[in-house]
Amino acid sequence: MTIFEFPLSPNAQQMTVPIGGSELTFRFAWADSPDGGWFVDISRLDGTPLVRGLPLTAGENVLQKFDYLGIGGAIYVQTDADPLIEPTYDNLGLNGRVLLVTP
Repeated sequence: MTIFEFPLSPNAQQMTVPIGGSELTFRFAWADSPDGGWFVDISRLDGTPLVRGLPLTAGENVLQKFDYLGIGGAIYVQTDADPLIEPTYDNLGLNGRVLLVTP
């Protein structure tokens, strides 16, 4: 098992990460709404979307319901103070973490 922490900062950003022999693009952004929070869009390197607007919810593998896509990993979200609390707008990448776990 390999654990990769996305090198994030508290702003919208995009990066390409190798997973299981392929590369995927992850775009992280903040939804400024009553139900807002951080979310991620995942696409293939050619821009083909796999998942859009996936909320970064603490306490679960946010990719679990998308196993059929064959992404080949799990994403977990947590803060240093409590693994069941999502990162805020200001602490993502500081003490709010997004982890990719691959077999």
